[in-house]
Amino acid sequence: MTSSPASRTAWVPAALAFIAGYADAVTFVGAGGIFCAHVTGNFVVLAADLARNAKADEWLKLSTFPLFVLSVYLATHLHRRVERSARTLLLLQAVAFGAAAAVPWAIQGTAAHKVVVVFAVIAMGIQNAMHRVSPSLGPMTTVMTGNVTQWFVEKVIPGAPENAGKHRSLGFIILAFALGCLGGAFGVQHLGFPALLVPGVLALWVRSRL
Repeated sequence: MTSSPASRTAWVPAALAFIAGYADAVTFVGAGGIFCAHVTGNFVVLAADLARNAKADEWLKLSTFPLFVLSVYLATHLHRRVERSARTLLLLQAVAFGAAAAVPWAIQGTAAHKVVVVFAVIAMGIQNAMHRVSPSLGPMTTVMTGNVTQWFVEKVIPGAPENAGKHRSLGFIILAFALGCLGGAFGVQHLGFPALLVPGVLALWVRSRL
């Protein structure tokens, strides 16, 4: 079932922002301070670990970047070769989140954390690629720094009147990301990594709206 353009403009980017905030919080809280969406932040975490002479999982923080880049590359290639829409990529993202959520039932101990991070980074690499190959999805939803800057700049220097709706939508996206962070942090705290079923289901919902 497809949605109207107005509905899609309002809800789809917000849902994607919620997914990004949720997934980032799950891996940060549940996997020892690792970002799966804002992977460049892992360089800061890695530097802090090295400065404190911490050794645990350093390789994992470093490996998230090439894994993320590879996911973006393969998702973009698939988009160009198979289907020029985000529907296939959303399905793959949901599968990656589902696999991450199922890991604790198959693998125990710290190894489970590593495998969950791998699947979560793949899922978020796919989402980053989606925004580049499908501009209709709206502004980037995986990192909010640019969106927050734009929102406040436009509060001070308003754009054209016809852009008022886009400004409201941007605020909605920022709020959804923040709520996703809260949901992911509390979700992994109480449910563990199976909490990643939530963004997987939400990705399928977004797919149904396109």
